[in-house]
Amino acid sequence: MRLAWHGLLGVSLLLAWAGPLAGTLHAHEGPPFPILVDEVDGPWSISVWADPDVGTGTFWIQIEATPGVDLPDDTRASVHVRPADGRLDETTWPAEPEAWDRGQQHVAKVEFPTREFWQVRIVLESESAAQTTERTLRVEVTPPGYGPLDLLLYLWPFLALAALWIKAIGKRRAAIRACAPAGLECGSEPGSDA
Repeated sequence: MRLAWHGLLGVSLLLAWAGPLAGTLHAHEGPPFPILVDEVDGPWSISVWADPDVGTGTFWIQIEATPGVDLPDDTRASVHVRPADGRLDETTWPAEPEAWDRGQQHVAKVEFPTREFWQVRIVLESESAAQTTERTLRVEVTPPGYGPLDLLLYLWPFLALAALWIKAIGKRRAAIRACAPAGLECGSEPGSDA
């Protein structure tokens, strides 16, 4: 029984140590998802992928040339966001160019303070092509991870292992108790010199 209590104490200490970390660790639960796909406007075919997490959300704006047209080199992209209910003013986040083998890609890191629906406005501009394109989308911003179930989800394998360990200790103690009344050393056969 004493060993079982030591096991429970060990699991309790692990939970006490890991509990405070659960609020500060963030896990990425999957790839970004498309919110706009291959929409053609002037010289551009635009796709937007998003990973809108509370804290810092990321938007990838991918621009490909339409057939027979070259992409303007001076293309700039920006992301403008505000809560869908309009309670805050719109904020603007520039999208930085990033290498991409199929055209141009711009990446914007956007700060989202709360979990809710946000209006996201994507703006592309090019002076040489005299072109400005805007697309307004509604995006749900969610916390990274699965929320309150994160700790339980990631902890269950360790709890299962602890339960198996405690069960094995109990069986071992029961075997020792069964050997003691017969005057045998556990693990030895009757009639053998151990």
